[in-house]
Formats: sequence, structure tokens, C-alpha cells
Amino acid sequence: MDAEFLRLCGFEPEEIKKESPRIEKAFDILEIDNDDIDRAKAKIEKYIDIELSGMRKILGLWLKELVDMVLAKEEGKKVIYVSYPPIPQIVAAMATTSDDIYCASPDIVLSNTLNLIFDKINPVLETAEKNGLAPGTAFCSYLQTRLGSIMKGIVPKPDLLIPSCYLCDLTPATDQLLHEIYGTPVAYIDNLIDEKGDNWPEEINPRKVRYFAREMENSIAMYSKITDHQLPDSEIRKAVDIAGRLHVMCGRIQELRKADPLPFSQSDYHLAMSLANIGRGLRDGLQALEILYEELENRIAAGEGIVEKGAPRVMLVMLPHDPALAATIAELGLAACVHAGAVTRSPSNPVTYTSLWEEVADSNMRGRGANYSSLAYILQLIDSVKSWDVEGVIFFRHFSCRQYSIFPIKAKEIIEEELGIPVLSLEGDYCDYRSYNVQQMRTRLETFAEMVKSNRATRERKN
Repeated sequence: MDAEFLRLCGFEPEEIKKESPRIEKAFDILEIDNDDIDRAKAKIEKYIDIELSGMRKILGLWLKELVDMVLAKEEGKKVIYVSYPPIPQIVAAMATTSDDIYCASPDIVLSNTLNLIFDKINPVLETAEKNGLAPGTAFCSYLQTRLGSIMKGIVPKPDLLIPSCYLCDLTPATDQLLHEIYGTPVAYIDNLIDEKGDNWPEEINPRKVRYFAREMENSIAMYSKITDHQLPDSEIRKAVDIAGRLHVMCGRIQELRKADPLPFSQSDYHLAMSLANIGRGLRDGLQALEILYEELENRIAAGEGIVEKGAPRVMLVMLPHDPALAATIAELGLAACVHAGAVTRSPSNPVTYTSLWEEVADSNMRGRGANYSSLAYILQLIDSVKSWDVEGVIFFRHFSCRQYSIFPIKAKEIIEEELGIPVLSLEGDYCDYRSYNVQQMRTRLETFAEMVKSNRATRERKN
């Protein structure tokens, strides 16, 4: 195993010696060879802020998670796949309470490793395209990654699938296909989306909460039946607390991105904030985040950043996993300082639920507008724009997702009309880089950057 590559990923010398055999075995299954590793090293050095040891350790956690997933069945574990984005409390409960169970979303693990690091996702996507998820039919690359990786045999067949279909109605369709092919049982977690968005977040309909909670309870019951592992509320609450501490630390790191100049990029923050979705992150991520936080504080104190001081600040909505886009935005002199959902409105009504899963259901819908309705998501974006005082918004329209493709059109109209700032809508796919070209987008980004800077100059003249 290439020791230099592992050092770039934050492995200590003793870890390199201990983990190399497992990594080599997993890489054989993933068909990752020396050329792939050399390409990965070049990409990491170009796009990941490896001057920060916290980022190197975070990168290492994603690599370890990839190995854990690929070898899970071989190492005698039951395998549970949730969908992406998952319900954080479900992942935390199932990924941390037993050493005999592996739980994560292959969609995000492979996107942040096989794709982001190794540029080797195309064979997986092509496998899915040949086996039910043809391109151009609203099945996004996350779902293609999910199906293709299992059918290609690079991740083990699951013992249980848990799609969070309240957000994406095509995730359950994909898992139904896997059920038909392999007989894998599926625990669907549905929710009601028939609500007025302007009720959010002050009024969360109790009917929605109760229904959502019951769906999650049913998934826990099926999990216990399949794995023969019981999950009492006391264990679940401990796991939820672990995830909560990670989210709090990620929130503190996000607040550091208010500094001028911007201390680090959205691509790096994406890897950090997603740690709560994987077992390695839940178990070992807090230490890496604490290291990262301290390093960023030092960088801010020294007046250092990734763009010039005073650069116009913009919000990114639905950034793809390709770090080249974020790098291009920075090259054009824009500080992409905040992502969608980083700030939410504080609910004015106290939460009165006493059932664990009703609390979870309420917090998921109250804390993230996208989990409630498209209008609620737009309202949350407006709050974020105001709170972070950004001067423009860049939407990356995930065109193969029905929810994340349609609502940005209305969001652009509302934000421009109500807030008077420019909004750029780009079109592409989160994980499938074949569908767009960053260099082709650069011209539109250059025009947008000039608009943002011109708007600032106009405001300054008026003042």
C-alpha cells in the first residue's frame, strides 16, 4: 500500500501498518490500482486543504469507512443501507450500537471516496444504466451509485434497505428494484408533504409528526427482526447524542466561515459536515473536527484565507461533489461562505412531544425546510441569505432529481425579487461529471461574479 497516499489521508505510521492489509483487500475489490492512487494523490493535493491536519484526518475517516463497507460481509457483519440524505438519528442508532452491524448510505460513501478522491465512479453509473436506471429518466446519480455498486459487486448485498422516501420518491423505487432482484427486505420511511410551506417552522402539523414517527418506529422494528439486535430508547438516545455533538461542532466550524477572508472552502466543509452520516465519523469524527476547528481559529487569527479579504460573499445551494466547481468560484474572487440549510429559523412554539421518535420527526421537519416542503426550503434559504449577508446565490440544479430540479426555478424568482441580489442557476448532476463541464460553466460564473461586484459598487456609491 502506498504509504504517501495514506499519510495524505491522515494515517499515522502505526495505522498505516495496521490498516494496509484491509485497504489492499478492499482496493482489489474496488479495482483501484496504482494509477488510480497516483491520480487520487494529485487530486487531493490540488483540491483538499491538506495543510490542515484536521482535513487530512477527515479524509482518512472517509477512506476507512469505504474499506469498512466493502469488507463488511466478509468480516461477518449484517449490512444495512439507508438512503441519502439519511435521517441522522436512524444512522446514528444503527451504526454505533453494535460491532456486528454495518450501517451507512453507499450513495454518499462512494460519492465522497470512489468519485471525489479516485474519479472512478463511471463504471458504477454505467452498470446501473444497463440494469434499470437509464439516464434521463429522473434517476439521479446517487441512486445509480446505490444500485450499480451492489450489482457490480464492489459493495456487499444488504440485509435490509431503509429508504427515506419522504424526500425522494424515486429512492423507494430503486430499493424496490433491489428487492425484486435480490429479495432484500425494505423498510420504507415515508412522510406527508401536503402542507402549506408558510406554516414552517412555527407550526409543524402533529398529523405529519405522528405519521413520520410511526414510519421510523416501523423501520426500527424491522431492523431488530433482521439483525436480532434490539434498540431500546436508551441506546438510541445515546447514539442521537453522539450525532448531536458532531452537528454542534460542525455548526461551530460553519460559523468560522463568517471570517474575512474566508478560511476554507465549501468542498472541505462538505466532507466535514457529512461525517455524522457514517459510522467512522460518528465514532471518531469529533476529535478530527476539534482539531480542524482549532486550526481554523489559528488561520483566522493570522488573517489567512482562500480568497482575498473583502471578497463578495455568496451562498452555494446543492454543490456537486466535484471540487473543481468550488475551486473555480474561488478563483473568480467570490467567497462561497455558506451552504443551504446552515441557518434555520428558531421555532416560536415549544416542542411538547414526549415520544422519542415524535421528537425526532418534529426536529427533522422543523430544522430543515427541505424535509417539510419546497416553500419551507425557500423560506429557509431566504433566512440564510439575510443572516449571512451574502451578495449572491449560486444554485446547482441537480437536474435528474425532481425535487432539487424544480424548486430552484421558483427560489431564484423569489430571492431576486424580495432581496434584490443576483441568483445564478447552473445545471448538472451531483456525482455524474459526464453531464456537465466546469470549464463550460466558467463563462456563466464569470458573468455572475461581475454582476455581484457591480451590485456592490452600486450600493457603495449610493451610501
